[in-house]
Amino acid sequence: MVRLLRITAFTLVTLLAIGMFHPSGVADTLAAEPNVRQVTLIDDGVVTRHETTVRTIGNFLREQEITLYPADEVSRDTRLHISDGLVLEITRAFNINIAVNGEIEQKAVSRGTKVADVKSYLQEKLETILLFNGNLEQLLYEEDYLEFDTWRSRTEADITIIPYETEQIINPNFLRGTEMVLREGEVGEIRVETTVVYINEIEYAREFVGEFTTEPVTRIVETFPASAFALGELTDTSCPTFAYTRRLTMNASAYTAGFSCTGKRPGHPAYRITRSGREVEHGIVAVDPAFIPLGTKLYVEGYGFALAADTGGAIRGYKIDLFMEYIGDALRFGRRNVTVFVLEQ
Repeated sequence: MVRLLRITAFTLVTLLAIGMFHPSGVADTLAAEPNVRQVTLIDDGVVTRHETTVRTIGNFLREQEITLYPADEVSRDTRLHISDGLVLEITRAFNINIAVNGEIEQKAVSRGTKVADVKSYLQEKLETILLFNGNLEQLLYEEDYLEFDTWRSRTEADITIIPYETEQIINPNFLRGTEMVLREGEVGEIRVETTVVYINEIEYAREFVGEFTTEPVTRIVETFPASAFALGELTDTSCPTFAYTRRLTMNASAYTAGFSCTGKRPGHPAYRITRSGREVEHGIVAVDPAFIPLGTKLYVEGYGFALAADTGGAIRGYKIDLFMEYIGDALRFGRRNVTVFVLEQ
């Protein structure tokens, strides 16, 4: 009986030994157990050592009930797997005081943050330019106080309107008092620009930029206004429709462009050209410029509206010479006294 027990014990020890070292034995059970990993944690300078079986850094932090705040920094990505002997460092944020336009607020920043980093953050957040009177490369520490001023500029314009003029082209073929617009007018402007700088929304400086002028565009109309006249057009002088400044009695004669009146024949460079440079037509009259200036608008009774545009050697004082196209008309007119109205110019 004792021998049988010894054999059984020997067999059991043998079997356990075989099972212990055989790949498909007890070793499989041990391999399935979680691996224990060593982690060194440096939390804001405080060093602690831990053993863990969790797989990721994030799970390890939760296991240790470590809370991370938005500005805290972790030396490794929390999604990574933990390797044995991992050294994990947490840099904790701290509060600084910031004043913008006199309004103070606290902000959490991480260690190694510079003034320039805070300035960039605020400019993007506030969508404005900030000024700082100090070293932008200065490192920040807990409870530091930073004061920023806002800066902005805008361009102001002082505008003076230049009205446009209207140019009339007289067309006697139009009905009196009607017109047709050939080109619309456009006002011009004188624009004086100044840049105004504001610091903390208070005007700080002004700088002259320049003066810019846009010329007006002249309005052009073709018309025959009620007050206009067509050369040679007759009207009733007993109830005149025109305004005049003088009424004269003058001795009138008639002339043509022919050789007998002007001494010039067709082909001569001055043929049919008046003293004023205008070509003759019915309504052109010769006057004494000392008595009636060239360019004066007239109405000659029995002849029509006229323009003083020519002179003559025998035309002096109260004498006037009326142009006619044909010599027969001039001879029939002869010489006679006529009433001449000097029109408002």
